[in-house]
Amino acid sequence: MAIAQAASGFLIPALWPSLSTRDTSEAYTSPLTPAGWAFSIWLVIYAGCLALAGYQALPSQQVRRAHRRSGWWLVCGFAASTAWVPIFGVPVVWLSQLLVVGLVVALVFAARGFLLTGPASSTAEIAFLRVPVMLYLGWAVVASAAGFATTFRAWGMPAGARWASEICVVLILSATITSLFVVGRMVAVGAFLLAALWGLLAIALQTTNDNVRIAVVLAIVVLLCAFVGRMLRSTQRGVVLGG
Repeated sequence: MAIAQAASGFLIPALWPSLSTRDTSEAYTSPLTPAGWAFSIWLVIYAGCLALAGYQALPSQQVRRAHRRSGWWLVCGFAASTAWVPIFGVPVVWLSQLLVVGLVVALVFAARGFLLTGPASSTAEIAFLRVPVMLYLGWAVVASAAGFATTFRAWGMPAGARWASEICVVLILSATITSLFVVGRMVAVGAFLLAALWGLLAIALQTTNDNVRIAVVLAIVVLLCAFVGRMLRSTQRGVVLGG
């Protein structure tokens, strides 16, 4: 499924331009649509997932609890990501958004598996398992909030209406609450925070809505404060940061 989602992300738009996710995104832009450069993170995510797939396939990894706790959740998450690209390109925006939510849920449970199995046994586990998953989760949380705004636009929400601005602020709040849960309780939150801040910064720089921009900047400040506070309180800072 790691290979399938990478193939879906690159091959489907190349072979069938009519299914391009870019066209759909541009057709339903919202105050939460990130700047175009932000989507380059998919290259890092796909590469990390492929490295993860190779790592967990090694004979020495077959019986490890870290993979047993997270593996099937990752299969589900990668499958949702694979299906998301063509469905969003069709476009059936509401269904693609359900898949993004499913991706977030799957990645949260995979991350919970790391918490249950304890600190990583090696640097390789941090680099090829925990960091890719947490990086993916950070981006997916922000993308899910932006995806809801895109869905509402597809259903007829005017981008410039005051109530649309209020909905987008609520979506940023929901993404912040989810991120605070991860930063406050999970491990390997350094990668999560990096991806989440990347997405939030891309929204702040792209949006023309002042209320949304203020909400995003506040979210960035709150997440940074929560991260610093946890690092100061923790006796296992390496685990909190990298896993």
